[in-house]
Amino acid sequence: MGLFKKKKKYEDDFLDDLVIDGFDENKSGIETEPLEADTLENKKQAIENCCDRITSANSRIAELKIEYQTVNSYLNDIMLIENLSAEQKEEIIEYAKRVVVLDKDRKDFGKSMSKLSDKQYRYMHDNEEEIADIIKSMAEDEKYCESVKTDMRYLEGEKAGLQIEIKEQKRIIRSLYEISKFAVSAFVVLMSILLVMEFGYNKNVTGLIYAVIACAVVFTATIFTVRNKADYELKLAKIRMNRAIGLLNKIKIKYVNIAGKLSYLYEKYGVKSSYQLSKVWAAYLTLKKEREVYNKASVRLIEAEDSLVSLLKRATVKDAGIWINQAYALFNESDMEEIKEHLYKRREKLKSSLDYNNEVMDKSREEIKMIVLSNSEHADELMKILEAYEESLG
Repeated sequence: MGLFKKKKKYEDDFLDDLVIDGFDENKSGIETEPLEADTLENKKQAIENCCDRITSANSRIAELKIEYQTVNSYLNDIMLIENLSAEQKEEIIEYAKRVVVLDKDRKDFGKSMSKLSDKQYRYMHDNEEEIADIIKSMAEDEKYCESVKTDMRYLEGEKAGLQIEIKEQKRIIRSLYEISKFAVSAFVVLMSILLVMEFGYNKNVTGLIYAVIACAVVFTATIFTVRNKADYELKLAKIRMNRAIGLLNKIKIKYVNIAGKLSYLYEKYGVKSSYQLSKVWAAYLTLKKEREVYNKASVRLIEAEDSLVSLLKRATVKDAGIWINQAYALFNESDMEEIKEHLYKRREKLKSSLDYNNEVMDKSREEIKMIVLSNSEHADELMKILEAYEESLG
């Protein structure tokens, strides 16, 4: 009696909301910044950056769609099972209960076996051939997320420094303009006085006139030199600012996708790090060997599992094999709802990532459009950049 009333509970850490530091999966992602496009060179740079963003987002969308279809397939199977006729359900429930009873007997018999949740065991089993690569990839992504946060802090610092430099150079240029106006006024007044003294009062101030003219020439040359240097430094700072923003944009998009991928994998495998997943994998390998021993002595369980899978396949359930390890859900409505909720949560994470990357593509295309339309005289030259990217993508 107690067996069939038992509710299967996932491990607490398996259903915890897992968050990557600096990444909020409930938001659209880290916002990118538009590049300054006040010159033809900057416009080209901005279009290239937009193309990079489109390429990155498009690649991620392709990956997300595959996983999204897989989750939908699981949900479709559940809907199919729930809509079976009463007769089909009764037969499936009978074998599902038999599987659960026989599995419980086996577990009671082997309490000394390695411990691992049924859900974690099933995921390890379903991904057995690729789990080593998944652990390696997850560890590399975690390392990237840690390093890229340092890079982003560095680039943000560089951007802040460049903003200060740009303001300073603009201040210098404004100051030179004000000084020049004052100097010109002073020169005109002084020359007028000297000329009046020279010709109006027959005073010999020719030397002073030449001295004032010489000072004006030196002053003009100095102002011209300082102004040219300030203009050059301002232009250079703007180019460096665009480069910093462009690099930040690419890094932010990649960081959002990798952090989102990690968050999804943590949720999927019920872990909080690649290290924990490797521990689960090691426990699975040990448990697998132990289960193989007990399965050989559990012919009735195997026969019940085969019969259950056969019934599900006959009912056109696509992934019939996965129900062996969650047979309890076939006769316990609350457990089935828990599985559905978990799948809905996975699908929502995937949809959020799809929306973010589609938004990145739309904004990038619109940015390219606005740049081209605002510079019609160089439209052909700018469009060639986009065409080159499209050709490289085949």
